Amino acid sequence: MPVDGDLTTQFLYEALSRGKREWELTFDAVPDLIFITDTQHTITRANRAMADRLGMRPTEIPGRKCYELFHEIGEAPGTCPFLKLLQDGEAPHVEMEERHLGGFFEISVSPLYNELGEVAACVHVARDVTERKKAEEYRLALEQQLQQTQRLESLGVLSGGIAHDFNNILTIILGHCAMARTATPKEIQKHLEQIEQAGNRAADLCRQMLNYAGKSPLVQTEIDLSVQVREVVSMLQPAFKKKVAFKYLIEPSLPLIKGDQAQVQQIIMNLVVNAVEAIGDRRGTVGISLAEHTIAPDEGSCDAFGNTIAPGSYLCLEVSDDGCGMSEETRQRVFDPFFSTKFTGRGLGMSATIGIIRSHNGALQLSSTLGEGSSFRIFFPTCPAPSPRRDAGPAVEPPRQSQERLKGTVLLVDDEPELRQVGTVLLNGLGLSVITACNGREALDIYRERSRDIDLVLMDLTMPEMDGVEAYQELRREAPALPILFCSGYGKKEVSPFIDSDPNAAFLAKPYNREQMRYMLRKLRDCAVSGS
Repeated sequence: MPVDGDLTTQFLYEALSRGKREWELTFDAVPDLIFITDTQHTITRANRAMADRLGMRPTEIPGRKCYELFHEIGEAPGTCPFLKLLQDGEAPHVEMEERHLGGFFEISVSPLYNELGEVAACVHVARDVTERKKAEEYRLALEQQLQQTQRLESLGVLSGGIAHDFNNILTIILGHCAMARTATPKEIQKHLEQIEQAGNRAADLCRQMLNYAGKSPLVQTEIDLSVQVREVVSMLQPAFKKKVAFKYLIEPSLPLIKGDQAQVQQIIMNLVVNAVEAIGDRRGTVGISLAEHTIAPDEGSCDAFGNTIAPGSYLCLEVSDDGCGMSEETRQRVFDPFFSTKFTGRGLGMSATIGIIRSHNGALQLSSTLGEGSSFRIFFPTCPAPSPRRDAGPAVEPPRQSQERLKGTVLLVDDEPELRQVGTVLLNGLGLSVITACNGREALDIYRERSRDIDLVLMDLTMPEMDGVEAYQELRREAPALPILFCSGYGKKEVSPFIDSDPNAAFLAKPYNREQMRYMLRKLRDCAVSGS
């Protein structure tokens, strides 16, 4: 019996030794960095991959703190997954870069429990994911290059589209100028009104392009959509071929919508221009309808992309044509950026249109049959009930011009001689004396010589030698309370950091009219008087 007992003991010992060797061989064969720590972050064991990565022998690692060897810092980092495990009982995976180890590592932890069920130690597995990270970075770099290439390719399309919109407006202006030459005095006034409307539309289009470029903020106002539809179509119509007829179906007493007027006008323009172009050279009809529409919670109406339209009260604008229609392939791509089935450049495109609609919390539906025509339905959320309602009809007459005469001397600074000339006439008409300068440097010299005579500075932003911002900063050092009004074709964003906290400075976008100029000058004057 003692012999048998010794054999059994020897057999068990060999089995345990063999199992230990196999475990150690497996532990050291794993390419991931593996180490075991106690609850004080002291390493009790590490595999060969860990030792090789640290440039140490496996026997040199036990007894060292894991954060000293792995992170080369004096305490456990806040991102340590073992800390998270001890605090929250969760074992998250974390990814971190260890420059001294030459790569990125994905680290996972697994707890080891004692006989009481308490965490006594932790197994850390650090997998080298450097190659994967490099592959991801390479893919992102390729995507950025592709996007840049697409932007460059689309530059010609976008510039062509902008030229197309402006050419429509210029055609209207030149057309009414030609008709005014042979018109009666009463008819001339109507032509001038159309020219003014077209000029204002061009200014709005410039402002919208600045909005797309992030140069100026959007302006949210209550909009009478029926008035905007009639105005935009009336402005565009002289540029269209006479074979195209327009059919209106606009309900009376429609509610208002809230949005940016220039962007809403751009939606109307894009849809109408696309409808007319779809008809081409043959005779056809563009239908424009406007009606109130309520979507019930259980209705389940979807937009052109399959998204459910939120329940609520909407104003539905529908623009339809009996033109060429669209194939299924075209319908799938019509909202892609810069996609066009026509010539290079068609407005700012349907992708921009859907972007504007979404920014107004609206929706779009599209139906089209090849050879029969297309219909676009736009849903704009209506304003709350307290908003006044208006009947469809001509635009409300603007307020009568103020007759107030201003006093004082303005230093007008602009590098364009024609703008200085027009500005001088406008300011003289308001009762002001004018001194002109062609750039910021000349303006400073004039102000230093005649500071007692100058009550206000009206200044452009972009000028040679010294621009408006530089001149403003110099003037502020010498005259902290001098009223300064920036006038520029660029957005206010360029000067907001300087003037938003300055009560004696303001911004007026070009082009401006007499009443806008009068209002801003009076506002600056009153502010300067109250502050003195």
